[in-house]
Amino acid sequence: MNKLIVPLLYLALTLFQQTAFSADKKYQNDVVATVNGKKILQEDISNRLSNFKDVDPDTLDTIKQEIIDQLITDILLEEFIDKQGLVVVPEEIEREIDQIRGTIGGTQSLEQVLTSIGSHMMEFKKSVKHSIALEKYFHDKLDDRMLEKFFEENKNLFNGESVKVSHILVDTRNMKTPEEYAQALEHIKNIKKEIDQGSTFDETARKYSNCPSAFIGGDLGFIQRKSNLAKSFSDTAFALQVDQVGGPVRTEYGYHLIKVTDKKEGSRIQFTSVKEKVRLEVLDAEILKLLDRLRKEAQIVAN
Repeated sequence: MNKLIVPLLYLALTLFQQTAFSADKKYQNDVVATVNGKKILQEDISNRLSNFKDVDPDTLDTIKQEIIDQLITDILLEEFIDKQGLVVVPEEIEREIDQIRGTIGGTQSLEQVLTSIGSHMMEFKKSVKHSIALEKYFHDKLDDRMLEKFFEENKNLFNGESVKVSHILVDTRNMKTPEEYAQALEHIKNIKKEIDQGSTFDETARKYSNCPSAFIGGDLGFIQRKSNLAKSFSDTAFALQVDQVGGPVRTEYGYHLIKVTDKKEGSRIQFTSVKEKVRLEVLDAEILKLLDRLRKEAQIVAN
């Protein structure tokens, strides 16, 4: 599933639990932001926040900003699609939705998932429409020469090269002050010293790591260059030799020490065998460039 289609759906499925969140109704018509003169109301935000619980204020602020960013993106894309004269018929949207239904695991239906994040099918169909329209817009712009050039410059994204990693995490997500972050950094540096002085990585991870993987010595298994892990984490891991420990590395979760315990070399591959994967990778990159340009050109006012 393309990240563009349902970022809020992905957010809800992977990060948060649901419950009731009550916003004061008298503020529902307040204008949170305008995008090229089009209004985003507090009601638009509250509807999507209404199902998150057990979330600390800082995290809730982050979710709210994600929602606002997505609403801004929706407005910009709708304007762009209209301006370009891109047409998406209902049958195309329904076919895409049928495919998405098949990707949802567990017992929840697509409708239940949408309800759980304060969304609904009409809104979801709009996101799918945007995705299909962008596919059409870029279809003739991503020629084979462009794709093959990207492939030659980024073969390691497609050849299956992987490393087996373990890590130790000092979680900083609930930290607020520079002093707390400094203490966390000093803590993980001291952990690194213990390893350098002879403690095994496995034992040290079990003792100190804040990640659930601690009970198995921090083992995360094999990862590929293209993964859901932070780029700083992946880049460090692939730069290490087997049995080498790297870090501290900072991510949104905190500070990490990383150890590579095994490597699998990538296989020899031909462009034709991974052409569709290359196309999707380039398409995502081009969409991000387009969104960045649309934002820079737009008149966006936050209230």
